[in-house]
Amino acid sequence: MIYFRGTKDIHLDHTVVALGKFDGLHRGHQLLINKLKEYGKKGFQTVVFTFDFHPMSLLTGKKQSLIYTKEERLRIVEEMGIDVLIEYPFTQETAHMMPEDFVRDVLVRDIGAKVIVVGDDFHFGYQRSGDVSFLKKHAAAYGYVVDNCEKLCVHGEEISSTMIRGYIAEGRMETVTELLGRPYEINGKVIPGKANGRKVDMRTANLAPDDIKLLPPEGVYASVVQIEGMEGKYYALTNIGRNPTVGDHNELRIETHVVEFSGDLYDRMITVRIYQRLRDEHKFASLEEVKAQVMKDQEKAMAYFKEHHI
Repeated sequence: MIYFRGTKDIHLDHTVVALGKFDGLHRGHQLLINKLKEYGKKGFQTVVFTFDFHPMSLLTGKKQSLIYTKEERLRIVEEMGIDVLIEYPFTQETAHMMPEDFVRDVLVRDIGAKVIVVGDDFHFGYQRSGDVSFLKKHAAAYGYVVDNCEKLCVHGEEISSTMIRGYIAEGRMETVTELLGRPYEINGKVIPGKANGRKVDMRTANLAPDDIKLLPPEGVYASVVQIEGMEGKYYALTNIGRNPTVGDHNELRIETHVVEFSGDLYDRMITVRIYQRLRDEHKFASLEEVKAQVMKDQEKAMAYFKEHHI
């Protein structure tokens, strides 16, 4: 896959382009992705176009927490079989670009768009003044066609990244999985921890979360781990929190105990997929009490995986 990030120097031709923020790549986004792939079978180069900097971060001055980091989104888009991912620079100049300038200079001239795929609620350009009607109005003049999709609804609600962020913040991970069409995940390189797990023969893989990554609330979760360079999956328990039994109570960390795995994971890239919240994080009197609770958590998690055929 070709990957453009942070550059306006793009030269493509005969493309079908899906436009959006694509935070989460949820089931609504997947409708657009699937349309891209259908056009790809007809000889078009498939392009996912989004921004290198979340627009709301620039416009509001507040850092926007994201469901997926750029690295996670890149990997998922590549897994989906898309030819090109563009993360276009979102600067003050971009924010003030008029809709027709964006269509003419970016989509048509630089990206070579012959088909533009968007959701019905898509807006772009200065003060969000461009929309689907604008794209269709200018289609003949600039030589493209517009293929727009209705918003996907689940249980009577339109799927949106904002909705999913809310469910993540509440720890409703089964609902998150339903809306994303895949489990919420955390990717990263395993870093050294404090080795407290070794004292009770329950090692953990430690990840340092990206500060822009939206995390579920502190607690213990049933999870599944994939390890870079290794086939298959491993059942696991993941603790998101501050390890109050032995920690300093300040540093947020992600610790995953991988069931039935005894190898060294330091410096290995892993993907932790979160399926169900099991309980809050608690402070225990000793590491032995921690181990006893972990065994109970593991039993509960394994029962969940068996019931849901995971």
